[in-house]
Amino acid sequence: MKIISDYFRDIKHSKENPGSYEWWYFDALSNDGYGIVVIFYEGNPFSRRYIEALNRDSEAKASAYPAISISVYKDQKPIYYSFTETSPDLAIFSADEPKGNVKKIHFSSEFSEKEIIYTLKLDQDLPNGDSISGDLVFSSKQFSGFETGDSKVPNHSDGGHLWNLVQPIANVVGKIKIEGFEKHQINFQGVGYHDHNVGSEPMKESFREWYWGRYHFDTHTLVYYLMDQDGKQDYKAWLINTDGNLKEAVDIDLKERAVNVFGLSSSRIIEVEFPEFQITIQKDCVLDSGPFYQRFRGSAVMHSKKNDIRAARGISEFIYPSRIYNKLFWPLVDMRINYPGKAHWVQKSQRLYRWTW
Repeated sequence: MKIISDYFRDIKHSKENPGSYEWWYFDALSNDGYGIVVIFYEGNPFSRRYIEALNRDSEAKASAYPAISISVYKDQKPIYYSFTETSPDLAIFSADEPKGNVKKIHFSSEFSEKEIIYTLKLDQDLPNGDSISGDLVFSSKQFSGFETGDSKVPNHSDGGHLWNLVQPIANVVGKIKIEGFEKHQINFQGVGYHDHNVGSEPMKESFREWYWGRYHFDTHTLVYYLMDQDGKQDYKAWLINTDGNLKEAVDIDLKERAVNVFGLSSSRIIEVEFPEFQITIQKDCVLDSGPFYQRFRGSAVMHSKKNDIRAARGISEFIYPSRIYNKLFWPLVDMRINYPGKAHWVQKSQRLYRWTW
């Protein structure tokens, strides 16, 4: 894993290796209980089509499998979900500046010495009649907590993965309209996060399991990633304040594993130790639980040696990538991902589609 913090490297990378992938990730939590996660992909690592192409043709390229996923939650329950893979002519990602689109969903950015601004434009209609539209603006100070400059994706011996932490803490405002089975007019005000990941090989080649997340305290955000790479643990966590200063954790423990209905096992408690305090993450609400991926809303409690206690809320995620290649799960994945062409019959039903969430 190579880590950088560089707005100017938040651009499309060359991905010539078969099985490579790239994504731009945005999430935000509002002050009144809404949450949203939007991910732009070039080389959808969860795509059955991409995996089948790799099995048939060792030259299959990431650029042929762009996708967009959108999840919206209210009071810890999903109210809108989509995962759409499209043809490459309907997706453009810039290699010159941080911007891109998949169909009618866009992200763009502005940079100044005082702040960085990302704008998400949402415009999507689903086969079941649900739709989402609106704009969200992520604004933050420039963050340079990690090295900048060279953003070449590391090779297999280095872990094969580049992580660009662009906005660990952002102020998020905007408006979102959801129509269909659920109807919501959202005046969004809250806190958000944006990062960018690039992999030079299939995820299962880089690591066995991967936890990552971010929890927003009043003046700081906890950001962590925990990777198991062929039995070697690469556990990192940082507490970052609004000025971009960071403290690195000295010890991290995973506790209390639980198994979902698909047999996927993950830890529900993470303890993060810093020299002056300890943070306990409790992943207490399951937002998304599948055969190889989970997303949680959770709480984090900071205990200082002076007996000060602070609480935070945030989002955690977990993935076990080798399970993506298990064909036993592909019929379930096909119900969730809208591939180019005819939509799955489950995706055309408002009620049945919700059972897949």
